[in-house]
Formats: sequence, structure tokens, C-alpha cells
Amino acid sequence: MALRQLLISKKIEQRKNALAELLIQEEELQTRSAELEADATEAQTDEELAAVEEEVGKLEAQKGELEQKKSKLQGEIAELEAELEQLNAKPPADEVRSANQQRGESQVAKEYHIAQVRKMLETGEYYNLPEVREFYEKFKNLRAVSGGELTIPNVIINRILDIVGDFTTLYPRVDKIRVQGTARILIDTDTSPATWMEMKDAIPSGDVGTIANVDFDGFKLGKVTFVDNYLLQDSIINIDDYVVRKIARALAKALDLAILKGTGSANKQPDGIIPKIPTQNQVTVEADNKLLVNLLKQVSLVDTGDDSYGEIVAVMKRQTFYNRLLEFTINVNSAGNVVGKLPNLTQPDLCGIPVVFNQNMDVDKVIFGVLDQYTMVIREDITIDRSEHVKFVEDQMAFRGKGRFDGKPIRPEAFALVTITDPTPEV
Repeated sequence: MALRQLLISKKIEQRKNALAELLIQEEELQTRSAELEADATEAQTDEELAAVEEEVGKLEAQKGELEQKKSKLQGEIAELEAELEQLNAKPPADEVRSANQQRGESQVAKEYHIAQVRKMLETGEYYNLPEVREFYEKFKNLRAVSGGELTIPNVIINRILDIVGDFTTLYPRVDKIRVQGTARILIDTDTSPATWMEMKDAIPSGDVGTIANVDFDGFKLGKVTFVDNYLLQDSIINIDDYVVRKIARALAKALDLAILKGTGSANKQPDGIIPKIPTQNQVTVEADNKLLVNLLKQVSLVDTGDDSYGEIVAVMKRQTFYNRLLEFTINVNSAGNVVGKLPNLTQPDLCGIPVVFNQNMDVDKVIFGVLDQYTMVIREDITIDRSEHVKFVEDQMAFRGKGRFDGKPIRPEAFALVTITDPTPEV
């Protein structure tokens, strides 16, 4: 960025920070106004009314002064942004880059990583960020928004996606990529070893560099949530916590279901793991006294030892673990006393293989696999719009959050599906 653009950007940042402080003062004046209204209602004597009137005069003067400062700052910000846009539209010859590079640099400059967002939440800095305050001011005061939608700032998107992990078991474990539009990922599918040879021999190319194109789209995922109008007049801290958690929980449930059972582009969904598991990796075992042994043998379907692998986990419904496998993790003697370790139900495992509970799994079905072989693509443009008519009588505002995602198992053979059946009756 040229020096002139840098200086203008700094001025814009300073003025936005000052504007954010004025918005805080405006909230305080609104609170004071409500208090004076209550005082006026309760006043009984001329002296009390005169005192209230004097305070009202001071308050009106403060409001007028504040409005002038806000108007001046907003005007300066608009002028500076227009100037910056004009400069950016005509970059010097030595600064000309492709449109993709410019978008990438802009995103890096504005992006707050998830770890940064967590830190800012701890210190309280998050709620003073200009983009956060501006977003929730529009959210609370129902100001006119171009196109009828509010684009959620990057910093709030990162907070939403961070909280999504609190409500899911699969999403935090899969590979995630943030993109602007549809994406194509080039994957080297070759796993052959290097070749030993004489120093004078040419190095054989073999299959090294074998490339597979994996295309990702951006299917829309949405949720309508309702907020009581009284909450909209509360502080941005309460609104942020309420709205962000509502959106995150809704996204979490849909994403976990899609990762397991998504039916693909024909139904405008990501590709799930289960529909893509190869036929040879789908097996059945009986629930006899050798169930645990026979179940764990199926890990060999995904862990052949031919290549380095990530962590293999077992994904199942809680009922499957309790009904079929819990007894194998508790060793008792003939007197019924426990002689082996008790299962850790907060972090269960099967002979060292971590168990991941997910209620989207069918009963008596278990997936063995490497979850980071599933890639989830997250589009950057999560938006929110609103309607005040849906629950007008209940005094609630409807908000609709929308995002776009896609995902698919990059290596379907990295997963195996095992179905547990009841033992065959003896004849």
C-alpha cells in the first residue's frame, strides 16, 4: 500500500474509533433520558419539576453537541473513504496486481483470526471494535440496509465459526478452508515411495505429481431465529452473545449432519462421508462375545500401513456404545467386583482408538476413519436480514442468518462403515 493510502486508512481508523466512543456516550445519554422521564413522572412540587427541567436542558445541550460531533466525524469518514477508493482505483504502475491478489491482501489486512477473537473477548476489546459496534447498532436500531441484508463482519464470522465447534463433534475435526467463491483444490493422489538407484541413473517420475481436481460449490444454509424487542435495546454484549450463539448452534447441527449424511450437489448439500464410503469398506459384524475384537479388526480397512495416516477415530451414536460396547470396557470377577479400568465416558476409547459420539449416526453403526480427510469449504459472505412482521403480536423480531458451505471426503477410502447385527440364532 502506498504511503498516501496508508495515511488515509489510519485517519479513517482513528475517526471510526472516535465515532465508536460517541456511540457509547449516546447510549449513556439515552439511559439518562429515561431516568429523567421517570423523575418527571414522580415530581410533585414546582421545585422538583424545576430541577428536572434544568437537567433536561443540560441533557438536550449534550445531545445537540454529541450529534454535531457525530455528523462531523461521519462526514470526514465518508470523504476519506471516497478519497481512498479513488486512490485505490488508480494504483501506481509498480503496484498493479491481479484482482485476486488485491482481494487477498485486503482480506489479510482486515481479518481477525479465531485466536485473536478469543483474546479480544477476554480483554473486552472485541466489543469496542468499530465494525462490531457498527454492525450491532444497525442490528438494534433497524437502520436501512442496502439490499435488505447486513453482511456480518469477518471478526463476528470468526466468533460464530469458533462457537460452532462448541456444539458439534465432527466439525472441529475435519479440514476447513475459507474461500471467496467456488473453489477447485488440486490434490496429489500419489503415495508411491522414492526409488533407490545408481548415482548416474535418471530419477524415475513414476506417478509423482498425479493430480486430481476437487470442485467445491457454496450451498446456502439458513436459519430464522427470534429476538425479543426489549433485548434489542440492551447492550451489544447481551445481543452479541444471544444472536451469535443462536446462529452458531443452528449451523452446528446442520453441518454435522451434512458431514455424515449430506446427499451432494443434486440436493444442494455437501457430500457426506457415509454415502461416499466405497462398497468394499462397508462390512457387518455380529454382536457376540467377540464383538469388540471383530469390530476393531475392521480398522485394517482404512489403516493398511501403506501411507502415513492421521488420527483414526470411531464415530457412533451414544446408544451404540452403551448397548453394544460398554461391557467390553469393564472387567469384573466372578464376585462382580471391578478388576479392570472403568471407561472414561467423557473421553471414551476402544483399545486406544478415540470414540466420537454423534447423534446423527444410526444405532448399531460405527464409522472408522480419519476425519481430516474430509474437507469443509466455508464461504466468507455470511449475511443476516430481518422481519418485524412475523411475530408482531409477540413483540419479537425475526432474524434470518444465511451462509454458504460445501464439503466432501477427499479420500473416501479413508473411511469404513461397520454395521453391528444381533447374533444368528443357533439351530
